[in-house]
Amino acid sequence: MADPVARALEVLNDALMRDADAITALVNARVPCNDRLARHPSIRIGEYEGVCQVGLLGLLNGILTDAPTAVVGAKGTRDERSGWFVRIRTFVDLRRESTDVVA
Repeated sequence: MADPVARALEVLNDALMRDADAITALVNARVPCNDRLARHPSIRIGEYEGVCQVGLLGLLNGILTDAPTAVVGAKGTRDERSGWFVRIRTFVDLRRESTDVVA
């Protein structure tokens, strides 16, 4: 069976190549979540202005690993003020490459 993280990266990077604006906007999208979801052991949740929020990469990482650390990250240009991506250049395998960005 193929490595699910490698497969996810293949699909994410292909989608990024086809429409970087749409994929960047999708990764930047976060929605408020309740405390039960915020305490999930593997879904990565961020706290923004005191509100717990979940995004695509946080959910995807929860699907791909039961570890508390992420396996899929993104690299790209970020707005320093908001922390949001202006443009994602590539999705990366955090098991092999380190990055400080898991949006």
